Amino acid sequence: MAHTHPNPVPGSPVLRLTGITKDFPGTRALDGVDFEVASGEIHALVGENGAGKSTLMNVIGGIYPGYTGQVELQGSRARMSGPRDADRLGLRVIHQELSLVPRMTVAENIMLGQEPAGRWRIGVDRVKVRERAQLILADLGFALPLDQPVEQLGTGQQQLVEIAHAFAREMRVLVLDEPTAALPQADVGRLFGVLRDLRARGLAIIYISHRLAELPHIADRVTVLRDGRSLGTYAMTDLSMGDVSRLMLGRDLQDAFPPRGPVGTEVLLSVRDLQWPGRIDGVSFELHAGEVLGLAGLIGAGRTEVLRCLFGAGPKPCRIGVLGQEVLVGSPRDAARRGLALIPEDRRGQGLVLCRPVAENVVLASLRRLGRWGLVRRQQVFERARELMVRFAVSPADPDTPVGNLSGGNQQKVVVAKWVATQPRVFLFDEPTRGLDVGTKAEIYRLIAELAAAGHGVLIVSSELPEVIGLAHRILVLREGRVAAEVPGERADEDQLLRLSAGEGASQ
Repeated sequence: MAHTHPNPVPGSPVLRLTGITKDFPGTRALDGVDFEVASGEIHALVGENGAGKSTLMNVIGGIYPGYTGQVELQGSRARMSGPRDADRLGLRVIHQELSLVPRMTVAENIMLGQEPAGRWRIGVDRVKVRERAQLILADLGFALPLDQPVEQLGTGQQQLVEIAHAFAREMRVLVLDEPTAALPQADVGRLFGVLRDLRARGLAIIYISHRLAELPHIADRVTVLRDGRSLGTYAMTDLSMGDVSRLMLGRDLQDAFPPRGPVGTEVLLSVRDLQWPGRIDGVSFELHAGEVLGLAGLIGAGRTEVLRCLFGAGPKPCRIGVLGQEVLVGSPRDAARRGLALIPEDRRGQGLVLCRPVAENVVLASLRRLGRWGLVRRQQVFERARELMVRFAVSPADPDTPVGNLSGGNQQKVVVAKWVATQPRVFLFDEPTRGLDVGTKAEIYRLIAELAAAGHGVLIVSSELPEVIGLAHRILVLREGRVAAEVPGERADEDQLLRLSAGEGASQ
């Protein structure tokens, strides 16, 4: 028999939170928040980084039990004293960082924690694990390879495995945190189709996203948080995205993209016939002082691979021209010595040491400049760190704060500050605003424009086409590892770039 889940009367409140307040040492993260989600509804929860979205999500998931206020589930009061309470009540939270076991199969991940016992209640009945996982997938309409390890799946398919895992238990409310942050556009459309189907079944869905443009396509209502307080709940049809931005920020988000400055004549970076077998095939371009050069293209077109090659992280050393001199770059150390800096897509995994203080992270790439005979004084580290933190408005301004405790936007500022301290000429940005709210994105855009205005060259890869169009002087469209077209930034539009990325039309 196919798995089923509770199906309350459509439109009736399933989860209601009243006056939720949550304090951390020195900080009130939530201040009397009211929120509810109904059956058959997708309810968006939005706000800047630090507005309280994650805290509210963790209250619902039982991770933060020390709150005041009231939680009601279908009219009955519930006390969330731990994750087991949330699990028992059918409250399922799918975090941005997926909680799958990479080497286990799809079926094993779906039934994880719900495995049927084997004969004489010894071990796990793997045949039944597969059978029950198949029933859940059939009920959801997902086509996934049951026996394939999830580490071999794309991010979009892994999201579906997480949803199927949530359905392996009784589920009343599904909370999704930034579900499309790492998804290619095709998978976003598929995920929306799944969520609409779940909504039609009567499920209550809470949808957290920084991508405001998605909301009209998927959400019924939206609740806006700012500084730990709810600014109200609105029908999605009653608000424009400008209205949502103003509520989130408390001001108009005007001119999010700074004006483009002049491009100099000096060639900072010259790339000729860049190769990575199977990924990049003969990419060539020049980057000038003061220029922001965008790389656009579909997932798999070779955008990130270009940055990795240039920064010495490709399969073999590459020859490039830096300030008119041909050099061989075979490692990130070579690239940094030649004046290149990479701000990676995975800032937490590749750009920072999360358990160490901000001060150490900020000076990590430039310790040789601070020390003498291999010795670095702690006072020097903190003085230099404070200078950079002030310059880049890193908050909180305490150099002793573990960098892992900072918001995503402030972590990104630390990565940029770390590389600015090495005095590079060329910055390589890979998805510079992934997972950031609209206000913090505007700050990162300003930083990029300031770097270009100071005479640096900036190469930027982004899946958000408005970002590439708004920042870049020129845009190179990659397709199947080659430069398919070049488009001036001020003349580009999203439809045009999508057509060129897919092999339709010609450059203008």
